[in-house]
Amino acid sequence: MKLLLNVIEDLSSSIIEWYGDYVKRIIIGGKSIENRNETDETIYLLVLDKVTKISFYARGEIFSFFYNKILKNSENVKQYMLSYGTLPKIYGIIISPKELNYEIPIVEYILNNGIELLNRS
Repeated sequence: MKLLLNVIEDLSSSIIEWYGDYVKRIIIGGKSIENRNETDETIYLLVLDKVTKISFYARGEIFSFFYNKILKNSENVKQYMLSYGTLPKIYGIIISPKELNYEIPIVEYILNNGIELLNRS
């Protein structure tokens, strides 16, 4: 799990560097966390202030920007690829703090079964 967590650390650092105090929570979950297998998929839940009026498509583009950024610049991604021959499977969900209360099934799953990496609520 060390390689995957290093990649997630790079991703989180990049997002926090860009958005600063707007980042309220970061929680990871999915099969990789449940099975302790870093080649399985990881769901990255980012709770970001001020995204309520941004479309879900645009939120996906925001996550893709940061994911692609670390793919180009991260030594940890290179180590992951050398070890497993593939890119890490990290899927991002960006929501606002207010949307945490909407009982969205995938969000509820991550909140109940994931690992919280940051909480500024």
